Amino acid sequence: MNNSKSLLSTIMMVLVIVLMVVGGFLYLGSYFWGFFFIMAAAIVFFVRLGLLNGIDSVKQTGFGFLKQLSVPFFGIFFAIFLAAVIMLFTGYNPLVALKALFYGGFIKNWHVAVLNATPLIFTGLSIAIAFKAGLFNIGAEGQYYIGVMASTWLGLRLGLPGFIVIPLIFILAGACAAAYNVIPSLLKVKTGASEVITTMMFAHIARYLSPIFIRANGGDPSTSTHAYVTDPIAESAWLPPFKNFLPEANYRLHTGIIIAILMAFVVSYFLYKTKYGFEIRAVGQNKDAARAQGISVGKNIMRAMLFAGLLAGMAGVTETLGLTHKMFDNLNAGYGWNGISVALLASNNPIAIIFTSLLWGALDAGGQYMTRTTQVPNSIVEIIKGIILFLIVAKYIYSFIGNRFKRGKKSASGGSSAEDGAVSGSGAKAV
Repeated sequence: MNNSKSLLSTIMMVLVIVLMVVGGFLYLGSYFWGFFFIMAAAIVFFVRLGLLNGIDSVKQTGFGFLKQLSVPFFGIFFAIFLAAVIMLFTGYNPLVALKALFYGGFIKNWHVAVLNATPLIFTGLSIAIAFKAGLFNIGAEGQYYIGVMASTWLGLRLGLPGFIVIPLIFILAGACAAAYNVIPSLLKVKTGASEVITTMMFAHIARYLSPIFIRANGGDPSTSTHAYVTDPIAESAWLPPFKNFLPEANYRLHTGIIIAILMAFVVSYFLYKTKYGFEIRAVGQNKDAARAQGISVGKNIMRAMLFAGLLAGMAGVTETLGLTHKMFDNLNAGYGWNGISVALLASNNPIAIIFTSLLWGALDAGGQYMTRTTQVPNSIVEIIKGIILFLIVAKYIYSFIGNRFKRGKKSASGGSSAEDGAVSGSGAKAV
């Protein structure tokens, strides 16, 4: 009986994975009926959970999931409500504008939302893994630029078959972006220099190196009619477009989104299932407690910063290989800065970053459509983003103040320092 139950559980889990993969691939390719596959996967998952652990487990899991979603959904709803009030008082019809925003972002321009989300997933993961180590990789934009430059340079020079050159460029260009974080990391470890300052300075260096790079790779005004772009990379290095598999997909959609989603699962596994991920989280929670447990703080700061640089660099690789196929001057992508927003909105959860990136991408895509069709300024989208982010960050501020208040009351009531030390130590072990 147990063997039969175990076999049925395995079959159902495989079915969940297959339905999710097929449904997700179709939905990302603008085949919206793929959503029914996703819903079917959710139903099979909960049926399996009920068969294994009973109906109470289904209720507990479902309510826990809804509880996790409650804060971001409240933030989004409240931000949209305030944006509607602002539009009403400035002479615009909020119903017409919001209808255009959602139709443009989630239906009409969905392919633009996916294209926007692809690099955001990578930069969001970059910010998140640094946050987990108690660091702020604010210079992800610079590492993104290094990824673009390195992938363009390699794509111009490596005339290898696609199945070799594409993984090779991802590895080498990502390694270049990781190496770009070595000096900020060493300064942090050896001197305590703030990574916020050093990575931001390095981001500006990368930005101002890009015109020199373009001039050296096809953008020389004396020899080129296109002085502000490099030569295009070899076609063998292009990421396969969705049209190769889904004929009705937009021609710009490429499989970089699949790589980004897979990387989110890799980062999640690394952080929560490996020794090194545990050590990074332990250092981020409490450096002193981690050091007391024999964990090297310096090594884990280096590890987190290099991994963060690698991920931000891969964002640039996907843009070059998947979308632009060359590098432009005045790139001004902003994906590194926006990665901070999507990571905070997802509470630094690697899987949640997939969805917050798609939301951010959809807001940008919908804003373009809204402005074009209703003449409502696109700045209203930035207001919505700002309010959402403020409400999410306010949650952390409230939690921090509440914890400080509780500790203050405990000290006033005569709580022993030994007891506090025990709590701190046990917290570090549970990271």
